[in-house]
Amino acid sequence: MSTKRTSREAEEAHLDREDLSREDIWEPTALLEAPPARPGMRQRWVSTSILGKDAPQHTARRLREGWTPRPSNSVPIDFYAPTIAHGQFEGVVGVEGMILCEMPEERAQSRDRYFRGKTKDQQRFVNQALDKVAQSGGVDIDKTSKEGIDRGARPSVVMEDDG
Repeated sequence: MSTKRTSREAEEAHLDREDLSREDIWEPTALLEAPPARPGMRQRWVSTSILGKDAPQHTARRLREGWTPRPSNSVPIDFYAPTIAHGQFEGVVGVEGMILCEMPEERAQSRDRYFRGKTKDQQRFVNQALDKVAQSGGVDIDKTSKEGIDRGARPSVVMEDDG
């Protein structure tokens, strides 16, 4: 009797594998799905409004940095891209207070280098301040740092049981 059950389980497992290989797997779409970037360009979403209120200073700052709104006619025809229908950004890829902007990759890399330098300067300042505190108070301060950016990751908390 166990042989039949094993045989039946094997058959079901085989059917499951067949179903999975034929099945079109559904995945939720990204909230701000963007078309592929054009060659030599980097792109990002830029806010034109925040909490329902226009934010022209925010948008103007990004435009001054070198981001330019991406025209909807530059998007591949097989990619649906919502387009702003009126106003200052008419004809631009955009949705819900956001516009898709792009910048030449070379300029984006230059911008990245600038901000890496700013971050290093800030870290150097913090380390110098910690050194002063440690020297004046005779306290050892561990200045271990982690490079990189965590976006949206939740810190893990480990609690040990003393009992």
